[in-house]
Amino acid sequence: MSTDADPGRGRLPALTGDARVDRWREHRVAVQAELVESTLGAIEEHGPDLSIDDVVKAAGVPRPKLYRFFHDKESLFAAVAERAQELVIEAVVPQFDLAGTARGMVHSGLAAYVDLVDERPNLFRFLVGSHFRASSASDLIESGRPLSDAVVAMLSGLIRARDGDGDGLEYVVDAGLGAVALGVLRWLNAPAEPGMPGEALSKAQLVEQLTVFLWGALAACAESRGVALDPDAPIGETGSAV
Repeated sequence: MSTDADPGRGRLPALTGDARVDRWREHRVAVQAELVESTLGAIEEHGPDLSIDDVVKAAGVPRPKLYRFFHDKESLFAAVAERAQELVIEAVVPQFDLAGTARGMVHSGLAAYVDLVDERPNLFRFLVGSHFRASSASDLIESGRPLSDAVVAMLSGLIRARDGDGDGLEYVVDAGLGAVALGVLRWLNAPAEPGMPGEALSKAQLVEQLTVFLWGALAACAESRGVALDPDAPIGETGSAV
């Protein structure tokens, strides 16, 4: 099996024992990471449909150098989408506070997500667009798996701690997170003029509506598996067998 780095993904590959080869691989990963960060900046400046010319200008490198570290535009943008997912994880997962209430945890996670979108709107548009540019259904699923896995682990733990069935939650969680992303995209693209039909919600209003939706979906899922979750009780006390 090859130990080469997955092109565009920026992961540090296994060492080979050859110092020269290993130094090059470490350098490759470091430069890939720098190019990804430059592309993130270019996305915010030029929008989600940026060109490679926009990227090389932001990175300050010639096009041939870019293609030494990424095979093509698609591999670069796949790495950028992966980094964007990491930013989502870094914002949302710390909100999974087991000292709070279950509904409060959902609300805090959504608030952090919406804050990130509001701060980096073009990055979010790029990330959503990258889902639809995925070359296959498996790529589409994999692109959102890190956040989905974190939510599945949290919900499964709550349900299993109350003797419910915590298996096979991936489908419900993926559906819920996908619906949230579409709702946030609609909000991001909504007209903002006061008094206009379809006037955009405030961030607080959006988060509250999404909390009602996502909490309702997760609570209904838990109830179907034998656990009634109390939204306002501390997580350590939340829920009982149905």
